[in-house]
Amino acid sequence: MFDRMKSGWQLTKKSWGVVRSHPGIARLPVYGGLLALLVAVVLGAPGAVLLGADESSPGATIGGVVLIAIGSYLASFCVIYFNVALAAAANQALMGEEPDIRAARRVARGRIGTIAAWAVISVAVSLLLSVIRDKAGFLGDLVAGIGGAIWSLVTFLVIPVVAFEGVGPVTAMKRSATLFRERWGQQVTGNIAIGGISGLIVLLGVLLGAGGIFLLVSGSTAGEIGGGVLLLIGLALAIAGAVFGGAVRGVFGVALYHYVAEDQALGPFTTAELASTARTR
Repeated sequence: MFDRMKSGWQLTKKSWGVVRSHPGIARLPVYGGLLALLVAVVLGAPGAVLLGADESSPGATIGGVVLIAIGSYLASFCVIYFNVALAAAANQALMGEEPDIRAARRVARGRIGTIAAWAVISVAVSLLLSVIRDKAGFLGDLVAGIGGAIWSLVTFLVIPVVAFEGVGPVTAMKRSATLFRERWGQQVTGNIAIGGISGLIVLLGVLLGAGGIFLLVSGSTAGEIGGGVLLLIGLALAIAGAVFGGAVRGVFGVALYHYVAEDQALGPFTTAELASTARTR
């Protein structure tokens, strides 16, 4: 167990080192996240309002569902699009080149059809898991949680497969699943480490933000000032955690793809590190 934790930390640290050496990579998940947030505000918020309106009005309900569905799809599309661009940029960095962000985005534009189709699949799976969670009580929460974790791991390499192999969404999913079966240890170890670190950063930001809100409503001048500062720090930390997780996971995914698919270690990663937690068929 300790060896796996150590290996996960090393993989995370080296992935972050690539991002720090090429900070332009980190802009891509920021763009994707901001666009997804914009879509959620422009379409999702009005949709939620319509759903919360008079339930006797079927038109409002239908309109709300349509707006939320479109918003969810476009948000997913934005995130996937910039993740594909991130994979292309990370690949350049791991090859020893300075990432060309415009060229990376051209790669994503060249895969636009597959990205659009994969966004449909992603939203459909998320919707299915949400329905299971809502309709089956505690058991539904358990099944949806396990199913979501398995889905995330099995499809983890879909993005680099789409970016580098140019196949369709179903083929990319099957290819990712095949690579997962061949070497699943690294994916579990790396994702737990990256997710754990980014999750802790986000959690700290949320807690500081909540403390800031509590002080803001206290009514005192000192509380309002301190609360405002804490809220800003909390927001900054939460955003930083999300960007860290997205960028580092993208770099790690590309490095892992090359190791599993081509049996080669790129950039700062060594074969020993990538193979240290391997599980073969």
